[in-house]
Amino acid sequence: MRFYDNFLGQELPHTSKGPIEIGSDVWFGADVTVLSDVQIGPGAVVGAKSVITNDVDPYAVVAGVPAEPKSYRFDEEMREQLLETAWWEWEPERITDNEEFFKTDLRTIDDLKSVIR
Repeated sequence: MRFYDNFLGQELPHTSKGPIEIGSDVWFGADVTVLSDVQIGPGAVVGAKSVITNDVDPYAVVAGVPAEPKSYRFDEEMREQLLETAWWEWEPERITDNEEFFKTDLRTIDDLKSVIR
């Protein structure tokens, strides 16, 4: 990665503390900044103009400078079930076979396995 200073017209050195890892199904609002050596879990939602300085839990809703957890998209049991299914790693055929799973409001069911084939 290279950084360029338009004002000075030169490349700038940069440092990194480690990689940025972004899970599947993550949503970012506009103008988010993610610092190095941060993991953002699957299904997380990051509010606009947030600055991510620490790891973000799966399915967490975070916002602010620095970003802080505001809520979770699902209760703890549903989050665990979603992580266990790892649906983002499914083959296309399995995704097609489980169309109902992707149409279901997961906040309305108790057992994820009831809608997965």
